[in-house]
Amino acid sequence: MPTVRVGPSFNALREYCVNSEDPCMVNSAHFTGLVTVRMQNYHNKNSSKKVIPTSSYFQNRRRFFSFQFQGRFKPTNRNREDNMWSYDDVLFCAETENKVTPPRGASLAVKFARFIDPGFTAEGMFAEKRPWAGSWVVCGMNVMRVSEAECTSNGVLPDDKSDEGFGEASDTDSVVSFETGKWNSRKQKLTPPLNPAGRWTSDLQEDTSLVLNGRNTPMTSAKRRSHFLDPATRQAHVFHPGHVYAFDFFNNFTNFTSMTAEMIVRFSITKVLRNQPLRFVCRNREGNVVFFVIEIDYSDLN
Repeated sequence: MPTVRVGPSFNALREYCVNSEDPCMVNSAHFTGLVTVRMQNYHNKNSSKKVIPTSSYFQNRRRFFSFQFQGRFKPTNRNREDNMWSYDDVLFCAETENKVTPPRGASLAVKFARFIDPGFTAEGMFAEKRPWAGSWVVCGMNVMRVSEAECTSNGVLPDDKSDEGFGEASDTDSVVSFETGKWNSRKQKLTPPLNPAGRWTSDLQEDTSLVLNGRNTPMTSAKRRSHFLDPATRQAHVFHPGHVYAFDFFNNFTNFTSMTAEMIVRFSITKVLRNQPLRFVCRNREGNVVFFVIEIDYSDLN
């Protein structure tokens, strides 16, 4: 079984206890949030953490894994006057450090992925350095919920150096992130203080009414994914620091227990990876801004 690590960047990853239902906090320069990783039939004799084979999350659900995360995106986008990250800026990608070996029938697998998520792109799959494939967060996630951030007494994170908080943000980042109200890009300050990452809910339900309040009926997950396929629509929405964005990503064709995937064609994940970790990265399109990282490392098991 793989070792799973979570953190705010490639260089600040720590092992995570899979299926613990106790999300870890990540605090990067651009995002503050909570992340959890679930896998069916998980075991890892080399883990330094308690090994939990499964989670109640999987009961009555046909899913092999779940990456659930939520938090607040910090207004650190230097390409916009208001410093906000638009929905068109933020992707969730699978990537590796070096070149991979695409499976036989890779084009069929890509078509299958696009059938599930029309926003899926594999344009970076054959890159020599950090090959990647993925989708915009608002299109690729199975569940999305947006809520108002709740006020707290001080909006302070755990110590970034402690086990509770995996972080590398500066004091300035924290002030910008943990205070909200009406954003003022000149002063870069928002009041009153808010909960840094929001209240955690394991059973996440689709709810985008806060950002799509002009619609008379709630938007389903499928309709939301289709709605944000248009780049102009994504560019018209921003991740506001006063909102908590929660997502759940899962499927029933990528099995991290058997290290196989079946996407019309069946293939070995380890052979594709060429003995290197697989990273799921929340990042901008260029890849030079990372919000957080989930790493699945099989390399020491081969």
